[in-house]
Amino acid sequence: MTARTSAKRPSSRTIASDVFDHLRRDILEGKLAPGTRMRFKDLRARYRSGLSPLREALMRLVADDLVILEDHKGFRVAPVSQEELVDLAMTWFELEAVGIRQSIEKGDDRWAANIKARFRDLSKHRMRTSQGTIDPAWEPHNLAFHESLYAACGSPSLMRFCRVLSERFSRYRRLWARRPHARNIAKEHEELCRAVLERDTTAAVAALRKHRTLTIQDLLANWNES
Repeated sequence: MTARTSAKRPSSRTIASDVFDHLRRDILEGKLAPGTRMRFKDLRARYRSGLSPLREALMRLVADDLVILEDHKGFRVAPVSQEELVDLAMTWFELEAVGIRQSIEKGDDRWAANIKARFRDLSKHRMRTSQGTIDPAWEPHNLAFHESLYAACGSPSLMRFCRVLSERFSRYRRLWARRPHARNIAKEHEELCRAVLERDTTAAVAALRKHRTLTIQDLLANWNES
């Protein structure tokens, strides 16, 4: 058997997963703008994929509410709205608050040490680049810090739903976080971290609510000024 015949070609499932990941990332990062028509001819050229993997990837994105399928019109990137922005942020907050309450009750020294480590990592990174855009390197550290706060909740489902909401909300942050409005986000994170480590549930949930509310206000202010 020759090297050519023995080499395994990627399965269509693997190709579809790669296309799905690429499409999803481009939507979340705003490279595919909200409402953009997703024509197969353009997508095949952009992602170098056949029709079958593309169709499978698009249907998975429909299930994730990142793409919509319209009768007789085809696929397009899901639109954005102020109502969805607020809904995502507040639902995310409510779930995080439950997770923090449970983690404060159940968390051990390892949980607390991980929070401190994730906070130190986040503190080493600026949220914005010199051009004023969100620094891609900051995003995973921000997510890791927030997830560490409720990592001891004991609910994989809660953790998974929070991750989904966080990723969907990140699209709004990338689209409209162009200019901060008199905020010290590092200080907000510090207050939240301290309250959780002190196991002060009331203060922790209040700090998280303040953090989310100010983010909503910033994004809506930039939206109205765009």
